[in-house]
Amino acid sequence: MASLAACGGMQIRSPIAPTAGGPPSSFVQTTSDARSTRVIGVRDGLSKAAAFRAASDLIGQKYSIDVSDAHAGFLMTPWQASASRDGVPDLRYRTRVIVRFVGDDWKQVSVRADANWQRGDEWDVGYDDKLLDEVSNELAARVGKK
Repeated sequence: MASLAACGGMQIRSPIAPTAGGPPSSFVQTTSDARSTRVIGVRDGLSKAAAFRAASDLIGQKYSIDVSDAHAGFLMTPWQASASRDGVPDLRYRTRVIVRFVGDDWKQVSVRADANWQRGDEWDVGYDDKLLDEVSNELAARVGKK
């Protein structure tokens, strides 16, 4: 019995069990497209092919591209775990980037950085403010009006 009592106080933590804490501070919970989308004016004289190539090159440098349609002007990354705790990816937080050229003339490009935070069996929907700023600023530098 003594050996059982000694083991009774020992706690084993599963390496896959969720850790305490909430989503990253950059997560903004919302379902508003207006808040989660940035629209950038495309530089005059930039062809559709050049604009799409610049966007595709930018996204492809940091992420894998899940959907790419040059005719529709659409790029999307797959969902990916983008936060880590103690050096381990936190699978409860995921992001993806969506780039869409707007209209027939592609005078604007919209950028989204969708984010989800898992609480139990449910996902909180929103966007990642830091990721949205980074991608929007980098894309504006490549294709935006000067």
